[in-house]
Amino acid sequence: MEAPRLTLPDLAGMVGVLEYMPENYPDRQRFVEQFQQMSAAIAAIQGADGLWRTGLLDPDNYPLPENSGSAFFTYALAWGINHQLLDPAIYTPIVAKAWKGLLLHIYVDGRFGSIQSVADAPGKFKPTSSYVYGVGAFLLAGSEVDRLASKQGGQHKTSAH
Repeated sequence: MEAPRLTLPDLAGMVGVLEYMPENYPDRQRFVEQFQQMSAAIAAIQGADGLWRTGLLDPDNYPLPENSGSAFFTYALAWGINHQLLDPAIYTPIVAKAWKGLLLHIYVDGRFGSIQSVADAPGKFKPTSSYVYGVGAFLLAGSEVDRLASKQGGQHKTSAH
């Protein structure tokens, strides 16, 4: 099988496919395996701050994290844990690190920043860049991180405290 190609929304898009795909769908296992491969690939390139850059394979060229993509990745990984598709022992620390990183980009005025504008390629932007789709991705991530915390009895490793 060819290595999965990663773009920012693809991993979260796989969540949407798997969430509505019937359990008995003949090719479901192929989609699950692709989701697991993509999850492993994105986890392997997580930044030291827990977040991902616009140039996934060239993070040194993009010093700022791109938080809409980082939030989508966090959402997808937490969803995978919550639906028993990803090993919690491996992925919970990755989600926790990402969530903590995302929380650092909620600014005093309440905006969620470090979001690249819509583009067809990686680009430069300012830490103050904020767009509604980034906020939506953050809320998706937060909903899955909260579910993960609830499943772990409130004493979870995804806490920002």
